Amino acid sequence: METYQIILLVVCALLAMLFIVIRAKFGGLGGVLTKTLASFAFVTSAIVIIGFRYVDSSTRTVMSFVTIGLLLGMIGDILLDLKVVYPGNDKYYLNAGMLSFGLGHLAYFSAFSMHAINMNCDLLMPILVSLGCGAVLTVTIMFVSKKMKLEFGNFLWQTIAYSFVLTFMTVFTLVLAIANGGLWLTFVGMLLFILSDIVLSMQYFGGKLDSKPLIVVNHALYYAAQIVLLAVIMVI
Repeated sequence: METYQIILLVVCALLAMLFIVIRAKFGGLGGVLTKTLASFAFVTSAIVIIGFRYVDSSTRTVMSFVTIGLLLGMIGDILLDLKVVYPGNDKYYLNAGMLSFGLGHLAYFSAFSMHAINMNCDLLMPILVSLGCGAVLTVTIMFVSKKMKLEFGNFLWQTIAYSFVLTFMTVFTLVLAIANGGLWLTFVGMLLFILSDIVLSMQYFGGKLDSKPLIVVNHALYYAAQIVLLAVIMVI
């Protein structure tokens, strides 16, 4: 890892921590602005790394799809914080935010699939295993959520779909990492995402939206995932 890459990671981590402090202590528009700044830093850093790294065209395409995932995550970040700032339109912001994050995971799927193909890995088995495990894990999550008394209301089907996407991607990256003997960072990133969203569901659907400990834990996990994915662009 080169010096400029380490500097970019440090800057992104510091901006993420700044946002978490502002969001937990003050919230409001300041939280939206600092969150946008932190997310923008991740996307910008990814673009800078793509520009400076000397790689073949197929690897550059993989890096670009990861960057698209980060960009869609930034859009989702803004939408979810607007949900907090403008609670009267929370349904639209939450639906749009979930869609943006879901499309982001589609970009990650494309990136990691292309990388696996470049490594001469057969995708059929990982996809089939991930589909089966994703279905089972999604049912398990919904069962546990009911036991935790989480109320999804009008967001039930969106939550089921998004839970499947998250669990599918987590298993998919795990299977690819085992099959290829590398890129474990992709699995770590997806695992951090799913842990972050578990905490987020407790906030949004468990009546703990303003819980400062959950706010800190949720965003710490989420930005840790972003840092890991930025590191993937550096080493892929």
